Amino acid sequence: MKLYEFEGKQLLSNAGIPVPQGFTADSVTAAVLGCDTLGYPVVIKAQVLRGGRGKAGGIRFAENKSDLTLCAEALLKMKIESEKIETLYIEKKLSIRSEYYAGITLEPRSGLPILILSPRGGIDIEAVAREYPEELFKKELTPLIPYRLHHVIDMVQKTGLKGPELLQTARIVLSLIHCYFLNEALTAEINPLVIDNSGRVIAADAKFEIDDASLFRNKTISRFKRTDTQAGPLEEAAKIADVSYVKLNHGDIGVISGGAGLGMATVDMILAHGGRPANFLDLGGDSSRQKTAAALRIVLKTPGVKSVLVNIFGGTNNCETIAMGISDVVKKLCPSQRIVVKMRGHSQDEGWTLLEELHIPVIKFGTTEDAVRELL
Repeated sequence: MKLYEFEGKQLLSNAGIPVPQGFTADSVTAAVLGCDTLGYPVVIKAQVLRGGRGKAGGIRFAENKSDLTLCAEALLKMKIESEKIETLYIEKKLSIRSEYYAGITLEPRSGLPILILSPRGGIDIEAVAREYPEELFKKELTPLIPYRLHHVIDMVQKTGLKGPELLQTARIVLSLIHCYFLNEALTAEINPLVIDNSGRVIAADAKFEIDDASLFRNKTISRFKRTDTQAGPLEEAAKIADVSYVKLNHGDIGVISGGAGLGMATVDMILAHGGRPANFLDLGGDSSRQKTAAALRIVLKTPGVKSVLVNIFGGTNNCETIAMGISDVVKKLCPSQRIVVKMRGHSQDEGWTLLEELHIPVIKFGTTEDAVRELL
């Protein structure tokens, strides 16, 4: 479950991490009334679950009520990657002296969380890794260790911080680690973590994704409401088709699998060979022709997808039926994306014949690694 910024900041605040004063508003009137108490200047932030909010114009500044009214009206009429903006988060504007990055995410190869720090805050961490790799500091974490300040302070020193600001930041990083494990998160990110002109260290943004399997245990997150309108069109299509679909950031290889374990192994294999998976989609064990066709349409519509790997072991699934679904989409849409299918099992010969008639490469007796190599 992805959290909105204001929800993530509630988790940070609960963990003792300083965040700016702020409030949510779902109308211009609520925004104006809230700022009558909060004061000016303010920053108005569109609350969406997708990235790229700043580049899309979803963050604006207001010096007075007139500015606020114009900005709030404009934002509430916007969409960011098809996601309608229904809520604004309005905060006191910070006087920023410097910006840092602090985040924790799962490392696919090891399955362990990785703490990442950088003095290059305020920009995508992928851009930092690409342009300033020497300024990206990483540390593998484990839930078995009761982390204390001495576990992180040396790492924080590498960012160049000293004195009281070093100590403040180290305490925040330690609290972020505790927050990550307490809430069973997949991702916990503060970008930017800012130092203001008075020397205070504050979390200016928050990005969280929580493990869906843990939601029933977390009373705080269980109170965060979701409606169907807050899901994107591809997620909605996946729900209707009864398939498990998760969009991944910055990928270009679509993935369709016949089983969650096989799907995760496929994603890992793509990463191991330097590829970038764009999504995870599991057909389940009862895929029909129509369900397969719907799944392929969803993956082909996933932003950035340049090729698709379909990885099926036909046990309860029927290979011929799945091939029919793929065939229906290819014949109707004539997609520009390259499609490779690794498929073996029940009715495999019939399925292979259908796909070969469409000149779709089929990995018949090879491995998932062979399929990835064929695609890349």
